Amino acid sequence: MPPLPTHDEATDSRALIARALRLIELFSSWPDQRLDELMRSARLERYTRRTQLLSQDPLKRELMAVVSGCLEISSSSRHGRKYVNALLGPGQVAPLVRLLEDVPLPYDYHAHEDSVIVHLPCDAVVAVLDAEPVLWRGVARLGLRRQRQSVALLQNQMLAPVPGRVAATLLSLAEIYGAQQDQGGLDLRVRLSQNDLASMLTLSRQTINKELGRLVAQGVIELSYKRISILDAQALRRIAATP
Repeated sequence: MPPLPTHDEATDSRALIARALRLIELFSSWPDQRLDELMRSARLERYTRRTQLLSQDPLKRELMAVVSGCLEISSSSRHGRKYVNALLGPGQVAPLVRLLEDVPLPYDYHAHEDSVIVHLPCDAVVAVLDAEPVLWRGVARLGLRRQRQSVALLQNQMLAPVPGRVAATLLSLAEIYGAQQDQGGLDLRVRLSQNDLASMLTLSRQTINKELGRLVAQGVIELSYKRISILDAQALRRIAATP
């Protein structure tokens, strides 16, 4: 049994949870009283890279809010084929669907990098939302945006050519992780291997290697070890929009 946290550790953890929730869109506008109510059942956990979250109870009804690092949402077939549904960075929360009571989900959750995650029991979140129903509006808006993104992703995967799918995925990641470089490019501040991209796009690693190589040759991106920098975002948008 791990040692109980000291008073100072518990105080620091509570302060970090409070700051983290204020930076998350879903909770950023909640009244202080409601946020305090939610924090009574929240817990903060630190995970090393590749650690599986909720490994003892994959269907546990909790929201996971990313404080730092990256949360990978994925699923695997019985033959071991992996599909990465999303990579969530700081300020994001998932899975909203677990606010419902009877929705089993097949997804796995892993720390894609060393990460700090706030766990929020869904029953506690729902209790606060029901106590102040206007707060459900934020859940609805976020859920609808997620649905729009999912439909766009599905449409892209079914209809777009491979270069467009790769370009669109890189642009989507840039919205979350892009950091401006001195030279004007965007550095994707997340560990992203060719295998990761292949799993996100359900393509082979060889195909991803070919497409990334083409983008490098065109001067659109720059590659280093498991890192990607976007040098020409406008060119990437043109490729993503090409039917």
